Amino acid sequence: MIYLDNAATTKVFPEIIQNVKIWSEEFFANPNSIHPNGQKSRRAVEQTRHFFSDYSGCKPEDIIFTSCATESNNTIIKGLAEKYPSKDEILLSPIEHKSVLYPVMYLKRKGFKVKFLKIDNSGRIDLDDLKKKISNKTLFVGVIHVNNETGVVQDLETIGKICKERKVLFFSDVVQSFGRIDIPFSYIDFFSVSGHKINAPKGVGFLKKSGELIPLLHGGGQEFGVRSGTENVIGILSIKEALDIWLKRKENFIKRSKNLENILIKQLKEYIPEIKIVSEGYKVPYITTAIFPDVKGQDMVMALGRAGVEVSSGSACSTGSPTPSHVLLSYGFSEEEALRGVRFSFEVETKEEDIIKAVEKTVEIYKKLKRFTGFSL
Repeated sequence: MIYLDNAATTKVFPEIIQNVKIWSEEFFANPNSIHPNGQKSRRAVEQTRHFFSDYSGCKPEDIIFTSCATESNNTIIKGLAEKYPSKDEILLSPIEHKSVLYPVMYLKRKGFKVKFLKIDNSGRIDLDDLKKKISNKTLFVGVIHVNNETGVVQDLETIGKICKERKVLFFSDVVQSFGRIDIPFSYIDFFSVSGHKINAPKGVGFLKKSGELIPLLHGGGQEFGVRSGTENVIGILSIKEALDIWLKRKENFIKRSKNLENILIKQLKEYIPEIKIVSEGYKVPYITTAIFPDVKGQDMVMALGRAGVEVSSGSACSTGSPTPSHVLLSYGFSEEEALRGVRFSFEVETKEEDIIKAVEKTVEIYKKLKRFTGFSL
């Protein structure tokens, strides 16, 4: 199998798989227990917290370990709404992951006003529109760093400066950028991270906060009272190890990904001239979405899977849904076009021959589907 769906999830690094057994035996105790084994686990958790706070440039107590980015996003969004009820307006990019979009829509049903920011021709936030819409009633501005469907990168530094000037909180989902590209942490008040996007196991993530958050989960008061529940010590150690590995490979990964993306796009355009590549400008090279003429994206994904190439249509969380991608609709594509998107995403082990083979299979399957099934809504 050629796996090109790394924006959905990544394989766990072999080094982490080897260490999990060791860590499971060494750090088995509850880190909230005061006996020696419990305190051994606690030290491991706190050392990792300091590692992430040093990397992010914040205080250790502002790093809160969670189970995933979805939990982190919900904790930040709902926690801010509880903390600052007098600020009833949210500014949000229309291309957020659903784990951000849906909690915000939940708050809208509770009476919050939600204003979506305009997207320019490059797929980035229209900064003039942001300046026009931000106000002293704005609870926070939410803008994803790297879009999970298209790879478009937002200018978080400039957005963050605007928010700071207006004394408004700035929140970003950095799941697809964390560890891979530089992030202007000093301009972001709140952000979320997920372990399984950087080759750690599923079930661990963290958030960075600035100031107090009203907790989403109530219980034992772990994680400075922000996230009750026994910490996942093995997961926490795994995500630290994953970032360690990524920091050593990041520069080479970006260089290799640019080459792989060039091959992918060039060959797709050569064999399917009518194909549309979403946002070839301000984007990371490891996520690329193509709009295929006359063939449904989900049909392409299923047929490619049977042929040994694993890709996705839209975000993995909505692959069972017949509705068009809200991200592609926000970029100005029609509903018909938005149903024809296929995403290719790379990882550290993706090879040039993988891309060449994947394109061969993609072109072959596209021609068969176009000939025998056509496209119908």
